[in-house]
Amino acid sequence: MIAMNGELGVIPDGQILHAAGPAPGGWQVVAVHESKASWDAFLESVFLPRLATGIDGGFANRPVETEWDVTHFYN
Repeated sequence: MIAMNGELGVIPDGQILHAAGPAPGGWQVVAVHESKASWDAFLESVFLPRLATGIDGGFANRPVETEWDVTHFYN
């Protein structure tokens, strides 16, 4: 799997948790950002431009997003 932020194992600014792995039909990715604005900035400035260029081993289409407000986060 290709790193959508440019380097595998490095999370982008504003992201506080990243978990990913193979799942039925593709990959499951959970990314927790410090704010909706942080996610939107990553999506617009990094993720979507990389997706548009086409990446070997990367996503073929924009992934389905599910958003929710996190009320409990333990580290």
